[in-house]
Amino acid sequence: MKIKTMLFSALLAFSVSGSAFAYTIAGGTDVGGLDTFMAETTGMSSGEATETAWASGIVGTQLTFAGKTDPASFQVTVEDAGVIAFQLFTAPTYFLVKDARKHVLFKNEQSMDWGVFNLLAYFGANKLEELQLSHLTEFNGGTVTVPEPGTLGLLGLGILGLLTVRRKLQRTA
Repeated sequence: MKIKTMLFSALLAFSVSGSAFAYTIAGGTDVGGLDTFMAETTGMSSGEATETAWASGIVGTQLTFAGKTDPASFQVTVEDAGVIAFQLFTAPTYFLVKDARKHVLFKNEQSMDWGVFNLLAYFGANKLEELQLSHLTEFNGGTVTVPEPGTLGLLGLGILGLLTVRRKLQRTA
């Protein structure tokens, strides 16, 4: 009976820590899932100070400029031709993508090394043909360690095992 309970607990821990949907690019590189759209604006001038102030106002906290890629080029994902990915260099918390007239801000949540978004939803089909945007600005960059869900599941299973042993020892004492 106890073995069945432990096996059920292990199965539950691993099912909760399952992987999310991820996109890949040519060569099989996993770039993560779609990043979260925050806001967009048109007609704003470009520049480090202007973009940082606008993005900080959107997220409600002071962001720091981490880097700029100019021009920003990207790759079409294997799973969806409208979804594109580009490598990020500072593992930013937020990134801003700009074309000739529009700024779009995203929260980088899925893969800290890659920016992934639906190009058609924000810039239209003509940008898909060009495969190039004006520039990409990264905010709050630095090295970020994100624990894998499987690691968290194993940690939880280990804690559950320790609690079980402690409970067993208390019963025998």
